[in-house]
Amino acid sequence: MLKRNLSVKLAPQRWQDNAGDGVFDVVMTFEEKVFDSVLEDLNNREQSLMKTILVMNLEVKDNHEEAAIGGRLALELCQEIEGNETWEDSIDDIVAGFEKQHRRKLVYSISFY
Repeated sequence: MLKRNLSVKLAPQRWQDNAGDGVFDVVMTFEEKVFDSVLEDLNNREQSLMKTILVMNLEVKDNHEEAAIGGRLALELCQEIEGNETWEDSIDDIVAGFEKQHRRKLVYSISFY
């Protein structure tokens, strides 16, 4: 896993250290404690842009097989969201369809920043 990670990024990344890097529409996490940390940070930040942001968690075990599956599922989910102009209005249906099709539970929250 470490060798794979080295080819993807230089070092572990914390949301709190990188949240100011740009404007985000969707933040995808793969561990519930990371999801909770992102939401806590968003709730404690000054909301200067008042832009909606969708924070989603797809729980993935930290091994090669689960990481590959989780990556494909996350891509599919993001493409579904991107293909919908008003995701804010249809996110419940998107999530329900994803959960039914893949038998995986998603946790999500809409926030502002």
